[in-house]
Amino acid sequence: MILLDVYNRSVEELLLNRFEKAKEEPDAKVRMNYTLPDFDGVVYHVCDSGPDKKRILVSIFLKFFDELKQHGALEYLRKVYGDLLADEPKAGQSVTLNIDLDKLEDDYAPLARKCAMLKRNCMASVFVKFFDLQPTLEPKAAVERAVIHYRNDETL
Repeated sequence: MILLDVYNRSVEELLLNRFEKAKEEPDAKVRMNYTLPDFDGVVYHVCDSGPDKKRILVSIFLKFFDELKQHGALEYLRKVYGDLLADEPKAGQSVTLNIDLDKLEDDYAPLARKCAMLKRNCMASVFVKFFDLQPTLEPKAAVERAVIHYRNDETL
């Protein structure tokens, strides 16, 4: 049996390592460029921000993200990630989080876990929408269904 966590352990460990180094050496520039595959064709990309190298970008590509957006994914992610959520994703990505290393809190572990849960939170957006809708519906009310083409031969 395979036990899967709701977060990507590789992303979390990579960020914890980089956050620790940023706290130890605040003036050091971060150089990184990692591609981390997840299940179901999802890919994380964790890299530095370019010239200043004082930010880490955590991006994710989900081939079905446009379908998630139709059901409020960006609004939900904005609630969860706030200012971390970039207005525009990095080229070729669905969503990007922008972490300023100069603004790291002393307890940075929750931030690393939160970033590692990006796939989970993208998927949760659709479920949250419909869970929130349940108490307001009349019996037999017509509601537009969400159909997410999650895998080649599977939909949610």
